[in-house]
Amino acid sequence: MFSLHQSPPPLVHPDGQQVMELIPEPFLILDGDHRVVAANQAAADLFSQTRGMLMGQGCQELLFGLSGACPGDDACPLTLQPGEVRVSEQRVEARNHQGRSRPLKIRLSRMAGDAEGLVGLQLLAENGGQESKGAETSQVVGRSSAMSRLMHVVERVAPTSATVLLLGESGVGKERVAEHLHRCSERADGPLVVVDCSALGEQLIEAELFGYEKGAFTGADRRKIGLFEAAQGGTLFIDEVGEMPLAMQSKLLRALEASRIRRVGGTDYIDVDARVVAATHRDLGAMVARGEFREDLYYRLAAFPVDIPPLRERREDIVALAEHFLEQAGGAHQLPLSRSVAELLTEYPFPGNVRELKNIISRAAILAGSGPVLPEHIAFQSRQGPAAPPAREDREMRADGNTLPFPPPRRTRNGLTRERIRAALEASDGHRAEAAQRLGVSERTLYRHLQRLSEVD
Repeated sequence: MFSLHQSPPPLVHPDGQQVMELIPEPFLILDGDHRVVAANQAAADLFSQTRGMLMGQGCQELLFGLSGACPGDDACPLTLQPGEVRVSEQRVEARNHQGRSRPLKIRLSRMAGDAEGLVGLQLLAENGGQESKGAETSQVVGRSSAMSRLMHVVERVAPTSATVLLLGESGVGKERVAEHLHRCSERADGPLVVVDCSALGEQLIEAELFGYEKGAFTGADRRKIGLFEAAQGGTLFIDEVGEMPLAMQSKLLRALEASRIRRVGGTDYIDVDARVVAATHRDLGAMVARGEFREDLYYRLAAFPVDIPPLRERREDIVALAEHFLEQAGGAHQLPLSRSVAELLTEYPFPGNVRELKNIISRAAILAGSGPVLPEHIAFQSRQGPAAPPAREDREMRADGNTLPFPPPRRTRNGLTRERIRAALEASDGHRAEAAQRLGVSERTLYRHLQRLSEVD
């Protein structure tokens, strides 16, 4: 795999394009005249152009908003010597949907011995302006078809005023998606305020959302504004809204319907202008049927529901996410991940989703220290991880009457045995896609294991 900290491949061919799509950040390759010869989809999205439109554009026009050709080696800030890697802070004229330019850092690299003078440019968003703290590290990573569909939906609803309900299992990255929605909205210059209902009791939720007046309750020695007011002109992200008590649900509904709130202990109503994005891992429809969630609030929040797929349904994103988390953990020197580690990760179902992957990679980075991350550094956190071969004392009879230890069944990293694979294929009438689904692996993974097992027959 191509590392973000190494130079780009010397030739741009279909395989090279596929490798570029694994890079989550916008990435360009320029030729010796500093004109674009390759770009990933993230770069096309950044510049609001297609990849075809980017081809042939020069550095002055595309990156700096200037007319004319590249000024040449003596004046162009993108000039590199073979083998050089450098991070340069530039203001790139990449226009967003509101027509504003974005300040970006540019990581430049050039292969040693590259006579063609190809230069790789990785464009990294800065943490400036009104963006929330940690915006650069909280980006949504992934170029799988499932994530592309999700981002398309999010970016379509972002410029509107619709209330959005994010649905998905625990750990899929609902807060990251909410942050991306906020940054793509007309409220991007306003604050993004987060409240987690699962961590607060009923009285605390009310005080946090609506604020309180001095003397409203014991310990209220001063006035405090609530998160609705703090999110004025921006976005209020209400996480785990399914944990909100019924009595508080009616108060939230009134605030959403009237766009005004009243502080705890206060008498005056305060107008608020905050877009609400809610999230939950629970089945709110079932909760409504059981009387645990208000039906009217459910329909108000679910004006635009968005389902976030679990990590097991977008395995193509696992390696890109793992390398992203490894870089966050200070393991940039350990990139890229080896093929054995990548295969080990992609074969695991990740019941804890992206959160579990992040914890696994953080631990692996610590264990690896100054060396590369190896398979033995990967420790899965659930019982669904790769199983160790069982100790068996079964014996087989030789023709001469003596016995030999019977070898244990060949077992793959995710615990699949020949018997399990054969049983799944038989139950699926030989249909590999259905058998892979029964086994909880991808069809490609099942095919690879069948090849390995056939080699020892």
